[in-house]
Amino acid sequence: MGLELNKLSKQVNKMGTTVASRSAEIEARLPKARATLKKITNNDPELKKKIKRALSMHWTGAIPTSEPVHAVFPCPKHPKRANIAAADGSQIYPDRHGIAIYYLINTGSIIFRHGLDEAPICSSYPSLFYENHDLYPNEVLIPSSLVNARRDITELRELAQIAEKEVKTAPTLLMLDNGLLLYLGLQTAEHRQSEEILGEYLETLSAIESTNACIAGVIDRPRAANVLRLLRLYDMENDMFDTNVLRSLGDYSQLTDRMLFGTLQPGERSAIFVNASPQNLERYLPKGQKIVFYYVNAGTREQPVILRVEIPEWVANQPEQLSLTHAGVVEQARFGDGFPYVLMRSHELAVVSWTERGHLDEMIGSSLHRSGLSAVVSRKAQGKQWTNSAKRRYGK
Repeated sequence: MGLELNKLSKQVNKMGTTVASRSAEIEARLPKARATLKKITNNDPELKKKIKRALSMHWTGAIPTSEPVHAVFPCPKHPKRANIAAADGSQIYPDRHGIAIYYLINTGSIIFRHGLDEAPICSSYPSLFYENHDLYPNEVLIPSSLVNARRDITELRELAQIAEKEVKTAPTLLMLDNGLLLYLGLQTAEHRQSEEILGEYLETLSAIESTNACIAGVIDRPRAANVLRLLRLYDMENDMFDTNVLRSLGDYSQLTDRMLFGTLQPGERSAIFVNASPQNLERYLPKGQKIVFYYVNAGTREQPVILRVEIPEWVANQPEQLSLTHAGVVEQARFGDGFPYVLMRSHELAVVSWTERGHLDEMIGSSLHRSGLSAVVSRKAQGKQWTNSAKRRYGK
């Protein structure tokens, strides 16, 4: 028996009331947050001392740059000619119940040559991993977090290759559907792989920098509260400092930076901030790849869409590149109903459907059979196929 929706009606109705009440409570905290943002000045010596002290306690807020924290910047004019490229990836994780142990990374990319009357260039590149060193890097089956990290590296490599060619013809903007701080989430046992992947990631960012292309990571519906943590720090008395207090948002609890900057008009961006993440300051900064961010309204007056845009500091320090990230994200969002078209299209090119997964397994099964091996799934997997065949989509 499947999900009996009639048994959820009372819970769903109660949920609607609860969510509405909670939303009203959260909204009521916004005026104070916006008022505090307007109070902050970039040269406040007391705030600078607080930030320095908080950083020693692994604070994860936002550090002001030379731009006033409450400043708003209109969308610059988009270049008549520019190349806008994006890459995205999807994966099939190793399945011990499948016919064979392997994983797959499929990377989709698109190049949109703004200003030319030609169709975008679309590509996808699948890679199959089945060797022992791929599957058992620590003598145990590779975890999904490590597969994800290798997918992210593959995406960035694809953009670096595109940049080398496209910058020869016009200013070039590269986009990723994610932040630029690589999240590894690996256990202690994967430390060596973590170091190798992060090193390769930073080297690839440096390679992109050398091409003179610019890159931006775009996050839809961001849940980050880095700027709110700065507001919390501003309000805080010196004798309140401790790790638990720094983790708390206090009066700004449950708010997000996206809500804070919800007053941005279409095309406008916020000031640029430095991400105070220890990873950013301890690993990216020494390699010249410190990540900064801003918020931009890529929607309309009636339906604002506040995106978080992450860029390397070397992009922020070059006015033409900064303008291209700002104008490029907004212009592409015009085609994508508030989200950059090239990012949506690259995702479509990368995603692996359940049907395609089935065809791949058939190919693998045939290859095993030709090599004299039987190709069978586990009894558990077979049972799931029988019971879920009519309603299951690709996933777990």
